[in-house]
Amino acid sequence: LERGVAKATAGTIDEIAVVGTGYGRQTLPFPKGAVRSEILCHGRGAHRVFPNTRTVLDIGGQDTKAIQVDPEGIVESFQMNDRCAAGCGRYLGYIADEMNMGLHELGPLAMKSTKTIRINSTCTVFAGAELRDRLALGDKREDIMAGLHRAIILRAMSILARSGGIRNEFTFTGGVAKNEAAVKALLQLVEENYGKLTLNINPDSIYT
Repeated sequence: LERGVAKATAGTIDEIAVVGTGYGRQTLPFPKGAVRSEILCHGRGAHRVFPNTRTVLDIGGQDTKAIQVDPEGIVESFQMNDRCAAGCGRYLGYIADEMNMGLHELGPLAMKSTKTIRINSTCTVFAGAELRDRLALGDKREDIMAGLHRAIILRAMSILARSGGIRNEFTFTGGVAKNEAAVKALLQLVEENYGKLTLNINPDSIYT
C-alpha cells in the first residue's frame, strides 16, 4: 500500500477542475459553481463519451435516473425512481444474498434461461418472498433470475416513459449497465416499444 501511494504521489497532478456531486454535495466546502447535481453530471458525462446521446438511463446502487439531453449535453428533462431502491443495484445485491451467490454471477445465470417467468414485485422486501415461492414451485433459478432482470428493466422503462421516452442515441450508464442480462432485457424492451435504436454502453460507464 505504501509503495502504491508513493508511486501515485511521486508525480505532479494538474488540477483542471474540482466538482462535488451526489447526495452529499451540499456539505462540501466548495464554491457554489463547483457543486453540481448527479443529473447534470450524468447528462454531460454521457454526452462527452457519446456525443450523439439524447436519452440517458442510469441505474446505480440506490436510484434509477432517466435523462433527456439536448445536442450539447444539457439536461432538458429527467425522472427518478421514488422513495426506495427498488429495481436498482441494491435490489440485485439483496437477491444475490438470498441466492447465496456473488452479485457478478446473477447476469450469467439469467442468460441461461429458457423460459419466461413474470416477477411481479420489484420491492426488495417482497422480492425475496416471491423468489422463495418460485423456487418452492420448482422453477429454475436461471428462469427466475431472467424474470427478475426483466422486472428491473420494466420499472426503468416506466421511468423513461415519464421523462419523455427514448430518443436515438440511447446511452445506458451505472453499475447495472455491466450486467449482461439487464442489457439483454433492455435491448428487447426498447425494440418492442421504440424500434431499433443505437444503444451505447461504455465499459467505464460507472464513472460518467
